[in-house]
Amino acid sequence: MRAANQLIHSIIAAGTDTIFSLSGNQIMAVYDAAIDHDITLVHTRHEGGAVYMADGYARSSGKIGVALVTAAPGFTNALGPLYAIRQTQTPMLVLSGDSPLAMDGKMPFQQLDQPQLSAPLVKDSWRVTNPNRLADDIAGAIALARSGRPGPVHISLPQDMLEDDAGLAKTFDDTAFSPEPMMLSNADLPSIMTAIGDAEKPLIITGPSLHPTQAPGVADHLMAALHIPVICMQSPRGMNDPALGKIKVILENADALILLDKDVDFTLASGDIDRLPAERVALIAAQAESIAHASTVLSGRLSWGCIGDPVTAAKALSEVTTVKGPKAWFNHVMKALDARPASPTAATGAGLTAHHLAEAISTHLDPMPLIVVDGGEVGQWAQSVLPRDSILTNGLSGAIGGSIPQAIGMALANPGRRVLAFMGDGTAGFYLSELDTARRMGLPITFIIANDQRWGRKSKYRSGFMALIAPSVARLMRPQAMIASPGDLALMPKKLTIWTSSLPPSRKPTEAASQA
Repeated sequence: MRAANQLIHSIIAAGTDTIFSLSGNQIMAVYDAAIDHDITLVHTRHEGGAVYMADGYARSSGKIGVALVTAAPGFTNALGPLYAIRQTQTPMLVLSGDSPLAMDGKMPFQQLDQPQLSAPLVKDSWRVTNPNRLADDIAGAIALARSGRPGPVHISLPQDMLEDDAGLAKTFDDTAFSPEPMMLSNADLPSIMTAIGDAEKPLIITGPSLHPTQAPGVADHLMAALHIPVICMQSPRGMNDPALGKIKVILENADALILLDKDVDFTLASGDIDRLPAERVALIAAQAESIAHASTVLSGRLSWGCIGDPVTAAKALSEVTTVKGPKAWFNHVMKALDARPASPTAATGAGLTAHHLAEAISTHLDPMPLIVVDGGEVGQWAQSVLPRDSILTNGLSGAIGGSIPQAIGMALANPGRRVLAFMGDGTAGFYLSELDTARRMGLPITFIIANDQRWGRKSKYRSGFMALIAPSVARLMRPQAMIASPGDLALMPKKLTIWTSSLPPSRKPTEAASQA
């Protein structure tokens, strides 16, 4: 078996049925191998789009996301999203073609030390040199991506190595792709419970990997078991997260915290005692540096710090029967999280606001929607209205522009479910060409673009500057529906039907239409 075929065989064995890719010289052997296997190869319009699609696929399914890009310029195109994806804690495998091993030291075409470039952005990165080790390398990379704090892993694949013989198809045992266990010690649970045992206002704060879209049911089960509010922080707005209501006030009143692989970073005011005054904090972290950092910034308030992965730790905490949080505090927090500002009143003759648009959309969602909301001002309004447990955001990085390809990945990972992508016209421009990918794949996605021809906060600058940078997405696209005034909102159900059914025929008669 060629190494390229061994690669595809290994990815399928890991439970992933889709690879997102843009073709190039160094990876054509992998394309050839994919044709012979039961796997979908999604050809994208930009390498960054492939990476974001793998992100949406993984975050909405629990499977490993796989992006395949070609060498050098193709690989550098893929680097941009990796910073954001490391912050969203997405388990992902990034595969890049590389110059041939036989040409090392001879200044070959598109030679580049790719692992060195990706190293700060991923959990680990390396170049495969032995085709007989490729299957084990893939299994190890996937297990690493899932272990501890999840994140992307990068492997560089020399062109000639992919053509070499890799032996028989690898037989994997049941644990080959599983995360490495990080169990709490016998001393950890009692110490954590002591930290919050008699607290009057306890909270459990988690990082992105325990969001309901990424770890379904885990946070809810923990909250039901301990009767302590569990709050996932996945937004760069932190204490001003519009999806979390009065989170700032909640944190200012909490007297004890359990942090489940949640860094004491800018989203928690870097531990500032005036904004995060809890007297006792217990931290379960997947990495020792998080504990060391918390110990420094919390100035003696870290009651216990220990190593553990968030999912295993949450399940262990759920089995504790000696602690139950105060009912009045629990009810108060849940109500405060759902608090929202009053809907703004538009002046007579004024156009739509993002808030009004999101409100109208929220009344016509499926019972179990899949939603991705991009960054920027429009996205913040949408997050304040749409159901927070169904939303994937741009994550702690604050990166914008990924929602179109992320929605494509979500749709492919969840066949039969409708996906909604909500964005402004500025963020839409980053990967607008991936609408072609959605159309070719026939995906049931509704892309909603708030077209104010402004860059959110940048609109405060003088008009000459705005004329220079203002996007014009509406002129570039052919939208299937336009909602231009508050009065049009009453037609929202009809407009959504138009988006679904009135697209021009796709390039292939068998392809269904996606909505734009």
